[in-house]
Amino acid sequence: MKKENKKSVISKPITIESFFEERFISDVKTLIKEVQNNNGELPKKVIMIWSELQNEMGAAFGDRELERSISLLSYEIACLYRPEAKNNDHNNFLFVGWCRYAASFKHYKATFDLCLYAIDKELNDEVIAFWSNKAIELLIAELEDTYDSVNKETLIHQANLIIRRVSYKAPKLGLSYTFKLMQAPGVINNHDLKKLANNMTDELVEKIGGIRVLESIEPSGDRSVRVVCEKYEELVKNPVTLVRIGDLSIVEKTLNEEFPWFHQLTNKMISSLQLRLLGNGDFFIPPLLILGDAGIGKTSYSLRFSQLIDVPFRAISLAGKNDNRDLIGTSRGWGTGQPSMIISLINQHKVGNPIVLADEVDKCGGSDHNGRALDSLLTLFEPTSAKHFFDEYLCGRCDFSRVSWICTANSVKQIPTTLLSRLDVVTVDKPEFEHYPAIVNRSITSFFAENGIHSAHKPVLEEADWKWLQGYYTSPRITKKAVYKWLAYRLLSASNDMVH
Repeated sequence: MKKENKKSVISKPITIESFFEERFISDVKTLIKEVQNNNGELPKKVIMIWSELQNEMGAAFGDRELERSISLLSYEIACLYRPEAKNNDHNNFLFVGWCRYAASFKHYKATFDLCLYAIDKELNDEVIAFWSNKAIELLIAELEDTYDSVNKETLIHQANLIIRRVSYKAPKLGLSYTFKLMQAPGVINNHDLKKLANNMTDELVEKIGGIRVLESIEPSGDRSVRVVCEKYEELVKNPVTLVRIGDLSIVEKTLNEEFPWFHQLTNKMISSLQLRLLGNGDFFIPPLLILGDAGIGKTSYSLRFSQLIDVPFRAISLAGKNDNRDLIGTSRGWGTGQPSMIISLINQHKVGNPIVLADEVDKCGGSDHNGRALDSLLTLFEPTSAKHFFDEYLCGRCDFSRVSWICTANSVKQIPTTLLSRLDVVTVDKPEFEHYPAIVNRSITSFFAENGIHSAHKPVLEEADWKWLQGYYTSPRITKKAVYKWLAYRLLSASNDMVH
């Protein structure tokens, strides 16, 4: 079981209100003593199970399973005192105390009860906001883990109850929880939530961390077009979420470990995001051009960055691209018509601020007849025009102003100055010799992930292996191919040895 390092708030008498403090740590020994001093109301069987969980049986459980068992038992103990809690101060104290202990292990029912208690007793606004937020987060986590329709409805009902109660004191907070709940699996068709969402103004949607990305869809008499458009109707009715910036220290540390030769770019992007944290904290980076030789890891770096930030990502290769249909959508007259790649990405993840990688912009072609991709990028890079971008297939205006663009190129010679002036250009040099061990280790991790092989099968790199790999220290791409070849040989050799 994980131990918390924070000091328990025991220097002052423990009161009901103190249980609701964010930094409070439940003293379980005191709670057990309180129960035993009250004519031994806690059943002996419960004491026995509790002792087993904390002592002899603890080693048989993993930390996670042990915490789950303790939280379940703690909540069961709390429920013993629920019936008389309203009329008996001692039972009330024990009910809230045991709920608080269960909640410290992220028990959602206990957290739900504490949230309603804080609202009913009219505790201060900060306490209500803290516990209602925790309750909604845990309820959404439960929704993601359950496939039972009855249980889903119960959870949605509980969430709606919190939203209604909180909304009396803080309407914006209630709407924020509504918006969070709308993003959870299995609740998109909830009538009450839809009705509330439709009444939100765009300004309010933005304040609570969302954005409306699709204004409308033009009706069509073509059945095949209608089938495609139906997949996007939810974007017209409901807003989508905007990813907030998380712990940048972890992002920075990981990128510097895995891509040390990108150190300058990492510092630049982290600094840009730190500035945004001073504002609303939504993720966004201005249009960026990563300039460098082929094979140095520009695309891999961008993908890894998006994974660490937890933002949807899609790459589009512009090398030899003869038209801009991927960017603006295909006209409905074409048999293989589809909406733009950007609205498709947003619709897939229900996130309004993804990252799009425009790879090899210096090799982009095009014609006036089919539309130049570079001209469309000019529109998409400008926030004002991107906010009203027209999709040719949906025949509706889209708000792509929160999309972050990363472009890559080997040279700026073929890039029009009009486009170049809208990009923040960062040149990345080839990795030095000392950077390649990090490239080798990352390549090994990628190999096992791509092939679904458990890391326990990872072979040990001997000195002779390192010397062989050093012959391929010419670019990250070539090194990665060499690592894959080495791993395949070592793993298949080991497999054959086991067979024989």
